[in-house]
Amino acid sequence: MQIPSIQVPGFGKSTVGDHVKTAMATSGARIESTTSQATGLTTFLISGKPEAVAKARLALRSSFAKKETVKYPVPSSARPHLLGSKGRTLSAIQTKTGVQITIPRRKEGETTFEPATLNEDDLDAEEEMVDIDIEGDAESIKAAKEEIESIISKACRITYRLTTVPATYYPFIAGARNVNIQAIQQETNTRINMPFHVSSQDDEDDEDAKDTAIVIQGDRKSIRKAIERIEDHYREIERTTRVMTINIPKRQHRFLVGTKGVHINEIHAATGCTIEIPPVDSTSDSIVVRGPEAELIPALTLIMEKANSSQVESVDVTVVHKPVAGKSKTEHARHVTKYLSARNKLRKIEQDHEGVQISVPRTEGQTAVTIEIVAKSRSEVEAARAKVQEAVKAMTPVLFDTVQVEPLLHRHIVGRKGQNINRLREAHGVEVIVPDSNSDSHEIILVFEVQEGVDASDVTKIRAALEAAKQEVDKLANDATDFSTKVLSVPARLHRNVIGTKGSTLNAIMGLEPTTSVRLGLPRAGSADATKKAGTPALTEDSIVIKGPKDEVERVAREILALVEETKHQQVMNSYTVTFDIPATASPHVIGKGGANINKLTEQFQVKFDLNDRAAGADDKTKKKTGNETMEVTIQGVKKNVETAKETIIKMVEQIADATVAKLNIPVVHHSALIGAKGHYVRRLEEKYGVRIQFPKAADLEDDEDQSKLNVVLVSGGKKGVQGAKEELLELLDYEKENNNTLELVVEPKMLPHIVGRSGAKINEIQESSQTRIDIRRSTDSDEKAEVRLVINGSKAGLKQAQKAIHEIIEAQKSQVEELVEINNKHHKILIGQGGSTLREIIAKAGGPSEMSAQAGLVKFQSNNNAVLLKGDKTIVEKIKAEMLAMVAEQDSWTTVTIQIPASQHRQVIGPQFSHVKEIENRHNVRIQFPNNKNKKEGDTTTDNERVTIKGLRENCEKAKVDLEARIKSSASRSFSIPKRHRQAVFGDGVWKYRNEFNVVVVLPRGEGGRNNNGASKRIDADEDQVTHGLTDGLSWELYDLSGPSEEDDEAQYTVQLQGTETACEAVEKHLQGLLEKARASTHVLKIRVPTTYHGLIIGSGGNNIKQIEAESGTSTKIARGEELITITGPKEGVEKAKVAILRIVNSSEKRA
Repeated sequence: MQIPSIQVPGFGKSTVGDHVKTAMATSGARIESTTSQATGLTTFLISGKPEAVAKARLALRSSFAKKETVKYPVPSSARPHLLGSKGRTLSAIQTKTGVQITIPRRKEGETTFEPATLNEDDLDAEEEMVDIDIEGDAESIKAAKEEIESIISKACRITYRLTTVPATYYPFIAGARNVNIQAIQQETNTRINMPFHVSSQDDEDDEDAKDTAIVIQGDRKSIRKAIERIEDHYREIERTTRVMTINIPKRQHRFLVGTKGVHINEIHAATGCTIEIPPVDSTSDSIVVRGPEAELIPALTLIMEKANSSQVESVDVTVVHKPVAGKSKTEHARHVTKYLSARNKLRKIEQDHEGVQISVPRTEGQTAVTIEIVAKSRSEVEAARAKVQEAVKAMTPVLFDTVQVEPLLHRHIVGRKGQNINRLREAHGVEVIVPDSNSDSHEIILVFEVQEGVDASDVTKIRAALEAAKQEVDKLANDATDFSTKVLSVPARLHRNVIGTKGSTLNAIMGLEPTTSVRLGLPRAGSADATKKAGTPALTEDSIVIKGPKDEVERVAREILALVEETKHQQVMNSYTVTFDIPATASPHVIGKGGANINKLTEQFQVKFDLNDRAAGADDKTKKKTGNETMEVTIQGVKKNVETAKETIIKMVEQIADATVAKLNIPVVHHSALIGAKGHYVRRLEEKYGVRIQFPKAADLEDDEDQSKLNVVLVSGGKKGVQGAKEELLELLDYEKENNNTLELVVEPKMLPHIVGRSGAKINEIQESSQTRIDIRRSTDSDEKAEVRLVINGSKAGLKQAQKAIHEIIEAQKSQVEELVEINNKHHKILIGQGGSTLREIIAKAGGPSEMSAQAGLVKFQSNNNAVLLKGDKTIVEKIKAEMLAMVAEQDSWTTVTIQIPASQHRQVIGPQFSHVKEIENRHNVRIQFPNNKNKKEGDTTTDNERVTIKGLRENCEKAKVDLEARIKSSASRSFSIPKRHRQAVFGDGVWKYRNEFNVVVVLPRGEGGRNNNGASKRIDADEDQVTHGLTDGLSWELYDLSGPSEEDDEAQYTVQLQGTETACEAVEKHLQGLLEKARASTHVLKIRVPTTYHGLIIGSGGNNIKQIEAESGTSTKIARGEELITITGPKEGVEKAKVAILRIVNSSEKRA
């Protein structure tokens, strides 16, 4: 974000830094600022999350950008929408954009009512406009205008009903898939709702009864433009279209429409023609085709294809059975179709015939009740029709009866989960069909279902069953409750108070599971309640009808009446009004900044305020306050609250009468600090002391006026409050003068990285310790030697501390030197030492730092030459150089001595982790190198693999050689033999542990490995007759008998070599002997395969289960990782006992599952 530098007051001084720091703190964004003398622009670089950047940008523009005031006209009716409830909308716009918006007050007698629906005269009338003032910078004003336009476009939209265009032309105006109407909406910025027209009407009265108006929503100008576009389309279409009428059987009409009119749209899109179809209740077969003359024939072709796309057959249910006394054939036909639908008889026929769809009539008023069967295949349609005909014939009138029950009691007839109708079906063979829950029909249909073995001609038995079922239904209805109806008369204007928001109040009265129904106003035409019954009062728009159980009806009626009385009471209570005058000069204080005081009183006392300036009608000259003008205040609400609010305002006016004004001389450079970010500090003082503090603005000062007036700050209010605010402002001014000082230092560019430190660590440390802020100002000059300025802001003591710290860094850097020392790279490894240990000792000995991180930059070895770079304090560098050269001179006098050590003894001589060799090297200051035997080939007998070199001073090398020879003499080698069949038990876990624990090398016979695979899946050497296979509880196992002959002397032996010291070899031999004894006792091995899902249960928490099994059975158990195999070793009885324990765990787990 860039702002001209002249708009930034005192750039480079403390005020700018304060604003930037405050913006960073409030927004959470990171802000960097630079200024260019060449362009005259100040650039703020803002980084962070998008919402944080936007917040910081707004804060900076509010503080620095140039302010201006513009007038912006808006519709008068938009004024309340821009203000919002208690000014919230206006406040939100100001907060979001950073501007100040002033909306003029409504004139006396002016109305802001905008009718929801306009007629033609209203549309032609010009709407009154009002000018609002927007104060802020250019960018903020632009953003505010966009917000205002957005609110106006949504809130001030009106509705117009266009009725001058015949509905038959709607499809042409809308276009295929509404493309034309969408284009008009986009062009005019309106919303247009055009009814879907598909039916042709012969009866003009019916046409007028339907609502076919085109509804347009938008502002007046946009609506006029949209009407013009629609009427132009209509005139053009009327001129160019022709009409053709054809006859297509009524039953095929729906194929022309398609699902949601898809076929009509396809015909329109392909040919530009539309079709009009008679209404459903009409018997006419005529189809009207309208469109361009050249496209009528192609349209007719498409129409016939759609009409003949499916085969249709029908069954007229009214002609199947003869009428019986007391029941019309139409009524019986309706009962039959309801039964077939309810019992899914027709659905079953659909499922039995591929592609068949069966539909039943949905309207109650039709004289013909026809079931239609539709499918692509003629054979399927005819077969399905035959089954439908058969099903209808079977449903004779004698099987049907009806019973009338109040709709509210239907659920009691059904019973919980249908238990009552299920019981009737089982007891009497009668199916009970109850109307849908959304229907207000009283009729319940009873149908006797003829079961196998029942004589369908036994009318007496059928009627007896129906009569018994009918009596039980009546009894259920009578037992359910004493049903009653009550009608209340409540003024229609109070009905919405009874209903509440989205029905919340009425729902609360009726309860979570209502057993009553409440209907407000006049009933729907054609409903049961619309019929006037004898002995019942006539229903009006004020009526509230309550139906249900008597007690519940009484309760609901009481609560509704109580609510109505409470509403009337509230209206009376809130109608108390009082009007009084206050001095016009006191009105700003009563209203408060941005309406803060009056809004606070409104919320506190729950009353309504209206303030009118009695001089509102005067001209500008007479509007100047003379001290005698008054402001009329009207308060409306509850009487007690109104009186208390009035007393509060009168007290405020009395306090204002005690008002005084103090002038403070405060240098303008300190104004921003005293005001605070977005006026935070000054608002706090105003609220604390009840005063008003005014800081001068440069824009209000004329060019020829005295500039010293910019230093005058006015504090107005009560005497006590003014005095308190004055004292606190002056104290704050003294604090700013003491703590808001600036010091500028000039440093060389090469010193800047050392002052800043890595990632700003050093300069941040200086700022925190000295409680200052340091800004870095680079020169715009491209010269690398151009100076860098450090601007330090803070208290005087802080400035001194920060200056001292910076000077110390500069002096320390001046004492730094770099020196390149020539040292042959063959010595580099010796100078560095194992893991850098030698180099660290050299640096520490020279007085350098002991921390590895601080030592890192002191010495750098060059990998491609013989140089070593020393960098640091001059004294330390000299000492490191002297020490390294002394070590190199000593190394040049070294000699090399060799000693022959058998390769088999290298391990014992070197020691665990080179401990023995390192001890000898450190003791005699030598370097010992053993040959690398990893690449030695089999059969190689050269002595190079046994030659060990010692480097150092001659006398030191000889001493080291003596120590190595002593190590060789102390080593020993011996053999250890065991019966071959025990090798797995003794060496199954590998031999590497003997090197690590005993420093003894175990050499296995050639071809034998020494690694461990957990022992569970090792091969066992046993003859087939020594292996027993089995299957227990679904788990397979093998038992190996390893007892063998009693005499082991004749067995094959397995011999290994032990190499190490005599003492270590004895310890290993003793350990192996113990394993051998244990192996001799383990005469059997059991391998059992258990799914890995049970391994965790067998092992147990912390291995407790497996340890217990081993302890109780005297065996050792190994579980292969990732495999099902479990190996148990031990005596035969112990192995069997362990197997039983494992099977028990597996079986118990399966039972739990």
